[in-house]
Amino acid sequence: MNRPAIVAAAIVTLLLGVAAYILGQNLILSLPTMRERGGGGPWYVTWAMVWVTVLCAVVLAWFLLSSMARKRSR
Repeated sequence: MNRPAIVAAAIVTLLLGVAAYILGQNLILSLPTMRERGGGGPWYVTWAMVWVTVLCAVVLAWFLLSSMARKRSR
């Protein structure tokens, strides 16, 4: 892949991580509301999944950008 495509893929990956976090904020109920409904445990699990997704997006973007910096042997 060429450099502009790698940079574009890294930016899109980071944007998907941000989108996952924003969707989590908008779709997951607040902790006090979930505790009233008896769903405190699943709330933590759901947020853990959101944060794992965001972390994976950051790691993938880092990997894509670092792949451009590696020196290739010829």
